[in-house]
Amino acid sequence: MKKDLQISTEIQDIVTALTVVFAISSIGESEGVSTINTNSVTIFDDMSKVVVLQNGMIVTINDINYPVSNVVNLPDGKSFDIAAINLTATEWNVAADFQTGSRVEVNNIISSSSGSLNRFPLIWLLPTTNEDFDQELLDFTATVNVVFVYKSNATDRTTKRIENNFEPIIQPLLSLFNLWLQSSDFCHVYEFFGHGKPIDFGKSNFPFYGTSDHKKQVITSVSTDAIEVNYDLNFKKQFD
Repeated sequence: MKKDLQISTEIQDIVTALTVVFAISSIGESEGVSTINTNSVTIFDDMSKVVVLQNGMIVTINDINYPVSNVVNLPDGKSFDIAAINLTATEWNVAADFQTGSRVEVNNIISSSSGSLNRFPLIWLLPTTNEDFDQELLDFTATVNVVFVYKSNATDRTTKRIENNFEPIIQPLLSLFNLWLQSSDFCHVYEFFGHGKPIDFGKSNFPFYGTSDHKKQVITSVSTDAIEVNYDLNFKKQFD
């Protein structure tokens, strides 16, 4: 089995976990805003750590992505608002698209007419290694490169991008991903170097990610902002 395939499978499992579906109990509407009443706005609850949906985060309803506002988390009511009218839906989830591949491959997916819709926020796994490994007998270590990307306005300056994209969308998605990476659901798969120490990773913020003057030339046809993260992980024996 290829190490890249194992890494991709496990990272995609994390994205699946953080996009878990929640039920919608009812929808109210007023002046172009729909209030989504739901059974929960808690998007992570594990090992004494609880995270609630935040204003500005992106959710998916009926395959369309919406920024949320006015999140309410009370014992007798849990809801959030989105800009939508005439909405009929039964469920929602935190929005995150997963792709894996080289910068050229992912650029082609995003920029294609069929692939450009609803691609953001994007969690993008870059290739790591094409080596074989014995899945049943061996642990292996790898530096896993993941990019968290969101679309941006080409004319926005850096301060606007930080305010509109990094703070409400990209950074919370990264934090949520890290929580799932360290959660009890995945501790049988991953072990961080340092054995129980806080997660250690290299992180770089990129406003204007993939613009024509950026040396990485990441997404040449779409204006985006991103955080690139390098995780040093030990993938544990699959029968543990």
